[in-house]
Amino acid sequence: MGSWEVMKIKGIPLRIHPSWFLIFLYFTLSAKDQFETLFDGQVSIWNGWLIGAFTSILLFLSVLLHELAHSFVAIGEGIKVKDITLFFLGGMANLEKECKTSKGSLKIAISGPIVSLLLAFLMILLSNKLLVSNIIISNLFKQVGRLNFLIGIFNLLPIIPLDGGVILKSLIWHLTGSKNKGIKVAIASARLISFLAIFIGIFSLLSGSFYIAACLFIIGLFIFTSSKSQSQIIQIQKILSELHVNQVCSRSYRVLEDDLPVKVLSKYNQSNNDKYSNEEWILLCREGRWVGYLTEKILKDIPVQNWDKKFLYEFSSPIDELPSISEKELLWKAITKIENTIYSRLLVLSVSGLPIGTLDRVDIGKAVLKKIGLNLPDQLIKVARKENIYPLGLNLSDIARSMVPDDLEEY
Repeated sequence: MGSWEVMKIKGIPLRIHPSWFLIFLYFTLSAKDQFETLFDGQVSIWNGWLIGAFTSILLFLSVLLHELAHSFVAIGEGIKVKDITLFFLGGMANLEKECKTSKGSLKIAISGPIVSLLLAFLMILLSNKLLVSNIIISNLFKQVGRLNFLIGIFNLLPIIPLDGGVILKSLIWHLTGSKNKGIKVAIASARLISFLAIFIGIFSLLSGSFYIAACLFIIGLFIFTSSKSQSQIIQIQKILSELHVNQVCSRSYRVLEDDLPVKVLSKYNQSNNDKYSNEEWILLCREGRWVGYLTEKILKDIPVQNWDKKFLYEFSSPIDELPSISEKELLWKAITKIENTIYSRLLVLSVSGLPIGTLDRVDIGKAVLKKIGLNLPDQLIKVARKENIYPLGLNLSDIARSMVPDDLEEY
């Protein structure tokens, strides 16, 4: 289920995931019960609900300020923020790309926990000031202050992709000059903590603390899964930095002589529509030379009775108008180029500048998955090619954008 955009803050869309309402309800009920217990049932039911809802709203604003801190610092580093999404685990600022410097990455990561800890300090201070004059509001600020303290401390754990993991990555990156080493250290730290959480969970289970054991097992598995995901990203980056276009490309174009009648395209039209989501390229040649290209869409503009009277060269466009790439280019660069074309497909050129194939998202996805050790069935490939998407939802565009030339030398 997707999230809903509720407003924009300084041009940044704020989105709410449906799972966030579960947390809102949970904290509302928890705060309500706590206040009713505190005053031994002397407050009305409606006041209890009101205080509980207000507590959840303050927590919502606290998490939002945490993510806005990340966002505004990222903007200051020249990185666009796509949106902020609040969900049951907290919030996430969705950045367009990773920061290219270790210092910038550190500033973005540390800004959120600093805001949370600052809010915790201010709310607890305000709670102490109001302790005598208004015990209800004082207790409310104390609870939200404690929650902000927990948010800040939890996010500082050296677990990637938490802020603490990014901070650790950035520090190692800054000290060694290697972003890749920073990521590997952060992943190792996350795995160590996940094993510790599971080990303590086992000890708690043997001691009879079933609730604590269950929580630790869940946290440990979550951290381990997250670190494994980051490891897979590094593996994919390595693949994209090693493979060249000519090792991956296929041939999804046809070659015809340019003096043929337009009618020749009609027999290709139906089969192509079953295979691709957009028009297949028809490359035209004359006496062994490439002279242009066109697509089957010209059939829609010509009356059927004229298909024998019109010739392909009359509708030819220069072949250099097609988005192209050299066969010797690295695959990660091909991905960034594909994502900036209207066709989501590239014409692959030989060293001498002649067409030798094409490259699309499916070609790239198949190659990456094969390197990982996964061969896709033909049906999945057919669906992915028809929809012009990376197979299995691979997020290769973001991974490719995160790669910088300095990192490639490390693999």
